[in-house]
Amino acid sequence: MKRHLLILLLSILSTSATIAQTQYFFYVQLNNKQNSPYSLSQPEQYLSQRAINRRVAYGIACDSTDLPVNPAYIAEIAAKGVKVHNRSKWLNGITVRMADTSIVSQIRALPFVKWVKYTGQMNSAALPAPRKAKFGSEAYNYGTAATQINQLNGSALHNAGYTGKGIHIAVLDAGFNNVNTNPGFDSLRLQGRLLGTKDFAEPNSNIYALDAHGANVLSIMTGNLPGQYLGSAPHASYWLLRTEYAPSEYMMELDFWVSAIEFADSAGVDVVNSSLGYTTFDDAAMNFTYADMNGKTARASIAAEMAAKKGIVVCNSAGNDGSRTWKYIGSPADADGIFTIGANTSTGTPSSFTSYGPSYDGRVKPEISGMGSSTAIINTSGLTSTGNGTSYSSPLICGMLACLLQYCKAEYPNISPDEFYDLVLHSSSLYNAPTNRMGYGITNFQQAMTTLAAFSRNDRTSENKLKFAYLADKNVIRIENPENDKNVIVNIFDSNGKRFFSNIVSENLFEIDSSQLPSGIYFLNINSDIKRYSGKVIIQ
Repeated sequence: MKRHLLILLLSILSTSATIAQTQYFFYVQLNNKQNSPYSLSQPEQYLSQRAINRRVAYGIACDSTDLPVNPAYIAEIAAKGVKVHNRSKWLNGITVRMADTSIVSQIRALPFVKWVKYTGQMNSAALPAPRKAKFGSEAYNYGTAATQINQLNGSALHNAGYTGKGIHIAVLDAGFNNVNTNPGFDSLRLQGRLLGTKDFAEPNSNIYALDAHGANVLSIMTGNLPGQYLGSAPHASYWLLRTEYAPSEYMMELDFWVSAIEFADSAGVDVVNSSLGYTTFDDAAMNFTYADMNGKTARASIAAEMAAKKGIVVCNSAGNDGSRTWKYIGSPADADGIFTIGANTSTGTPSSFTSYGPSYDGRVKPEISGMGSSTAIINTSGLTSTGNGTSYSSPLICGMLACLLQYCKAEYPNISPDEFYDLVLHSSSLYNAPTNRMGYGITNFQQAMTTLAAFSRNDRTSENKLKFAYLADKNVIRIENPENDKNVIVNIFDSNGKRFFSNIVSENLFEIDSSQLPSGIYFLNINSDIKRYSGKVIIQ
């Protein structure tokens, strides 16, 4: 953790002009979303079609957390003389910044404000600081990346044609130095797979001129120097999202992170990589304790779990504190339902620095592990190099999970997020005896393919035994359940993700009244104890 005593001393002794450059950040928790102009019946107002499609495919209904923060509340807060820096629809709060902190009392007095808390400061006059340590059907030539890919049996997916194509990945990090010019990213740029960039820390900055950490992380997934290097998801598409402010470490960065992952969700990403973690801060009053690492305390952890529940595969580095006083995972690595990634050596033993689990409430953490010692990367000069840290094991695993997700979508599109999660854990080396440094171990992605193939074949043997159809003459959707499967749950969504029907049925033959449904395409998700089905009907 950095200490900027010189900068702090200068700020105390500086002139009033310099003091005016200091911006103070506060998180404002709102009471409600009442009188919102947004509606759950029109999710296209605030979600991309790709995000809606992901929810429909997984049977996840839009709910109140998807509704944006009430713009009337935002406008009234901004009118007090502050700048709205970030907003979180999932947590229903905003981050504001100001030079005059006396305004805070006015914001606290607003009837729709629940509470306000100081989260840190930025000084635009501060000199740039050094990068913060982060936790941190063809044969493919991986070059220097061969060891880390082969340890995961990742080539089985790549050689079968699953290299991440069509999968959208958001990378949350500190900066992406030279990604716009680095020859290691030529393929990313020329193939149109760089979906866009956004800075949640300093919105007007040039993320390509900032911290190199995110660029190194990105290279592990999509770097390509023919004959020298190839990443773990070389054909996936990427959003580059900056959430870190390098010169300091304050609580406000978690709120930047929350806004970024919400943006990633609304943009329709499939996978998120975050090689970031938070435990202690420049203001010790903000410090977390190990007891806070329960997935329910830090706002970033809460948001990470929500992202997973909305169908996103979330990867976060476990941390590099294994040999330090704080030896445990941080936030958002403590979130439930995500993949927290530990680090191991090329021989499969835990890296000396990888942080310990479990979460404070006793869940296995990290979930899985990847090579984080002497991990091959492409540096900002476009040359192959190596680095250490869970910052680097996380994108390695993240890229492979993207390839596995592509395989699942092609071969077994009915797989649920929970089934995907379990598939990965079951395919890992320590599944029967997880440890607090490597979790369930090193995932064997060839084994995951084999397991999924067997699962898929077994399911197909009875796939025609449960049928559904729209009967126009009767205005009903009929579902036949000849084997009388138990606990059959039926969900019906429209093309915008709005759920029209959800119920548990047990009859061999049952019909759902569709007379009140407008004409259009409807998606059915039917789940029993042992099978999953999805399909669509057209009501005219």
